[in-house]
Amino acid sequence: MTRTHRGVSITGIGVLAPTGLGKEIFRDAIINGYPVIGLITRFDATSYPCGIAAEIRDDGYRSLIAPAKLRTATRTTLYALAATELALRDAHLSAAEYAPHERGVVFGTSLGGWHEAQQQFAILMEKGAHRVNPFLLNGSANHAPAMEVAVVTQSQGTHATFSTGCCASMHAIGHAAELVARGEIECCVTGGTEAPISPLVVAAMGRTRELCCATDDIARASRPFDRDHSGFVLSEGSAVLVLEATERARARGASIYAEVLGHASAMDATDIFKVDQSGVAGARAIQACLARSGICAQDLDYVCAHGNSSPYFDRKETIVLKRALGDIAATVPVSSIKGVLGHAFGASSAFQVAAACLAIRDQLIPPTHNLEHPDPECDLDFVPNVARPAALRHVLVSSYGFGGLNAFIALRSPELATVHSE
Repeated sequence: MTRTHRGVSITGIGVLAPTGLGKEIFRDAIINGYPVIGLITRFDATSYPCGIAAEIRDDGYRSLIAPAKLRTATRTTLYALAATELALRDAHLSAAEYAPHERGVVFGTSLGGWHEAQQQFAILMEKGAHRVNPFLLNGSANHAPAMEVAVVTQSQGTHATFSTGCCASMHAIGHAAELVARGEIECCVTGGTEAPISPLVVAAMGRTRELCCATDDIARASRPFDRDHSGFVLSEGSAVLVLEATERARARGASIYAEVLGHASAMDATDIFKVDQSGVAGARAIQACLARSGICAQDLDYVCAHGNSSPYFDRKETIVLKRALGDIAATVPVSSIKGVLGHAFGASSAFQVAAACLAIRDQLIPPTHNLEHPDPECDLDFVPNVARPAALRHVLVSSYGFGGLNAFIALRSPELATVHSE
């Protein structure tokens, strides 16, 4: 996206997370550090290498979904449908505001309905073909959440699903912003959804030692940028944004959280199980994102970091920021919300964009909770444990993934967007 395109604004935020239902509960949790990580209750994980996660334990979200979908959709899709309803309500957007062909849907998910597909395969092996649930099997595809959201919202414009690992929802939001900026659609429901807390995922990632296996202080097991970070904590849920062309949003009197300035991504291309600790590709992507957004390193007021509590991811992120921003990196506040939330794979960056929008609204940086003894290799201003008031005009949101994915989005405050447009 370049600055020659029209403005794109975020007018609605819907969040379903382990913190609870709704953006304000989410905001309070990441600001104040409310604990949501605990022992896995979804299945018996006592014999697993890791038995902790951040689960959604309140089923209140189900009241937002048509009863028939509760029987035929996967958990990943249900989360997306609930968060979409919240986002549309938050945007005060009626179905009559945009014609169906003016509305699009773009989602990101890493695993989709993989868990339910595995369940149906087990039923097939044990009980035979006549016992397989055709609805859940068909609905387990990664593109199912976006398709179901398109049906519910009657969106007949551009539709897409990104399944690029942990960066999936960052790529989805960036693509959605491009579509609106170019005028292909006027409005887009976009974000991410994920439900990875399943026996196979926990077992496999426990064996590869990617997950934190701490049992002494479970609620504080996720420790981004801390010397005791030992792996990430699985999380789940959905964060959904409503994007609109800025002029259309203003014309209807919508409240605007932030304007999307630009995005960029790059690939380390080293190894699917590793990340490049040199930070070259990630730094190049940040610089491209800033250039496309029409801003420079000195303009940044905050970086909402990936910070997933994995030592090599946290250290890589520090290196990337230093390489991309130079001496400015030491002066820019950086924080991660995953000390509270854990890591929701493909939905994680949608949660981060939602957090960044709320930070701009409140002019308050959410802290990096559980950061008590910084990793010596993570030596930037990571805003430990206490929220920080700040004048937030330009914010960078970062996402990284296995195999060396790097993705970024730049946002600016709506007040600044108004000044620039006049």
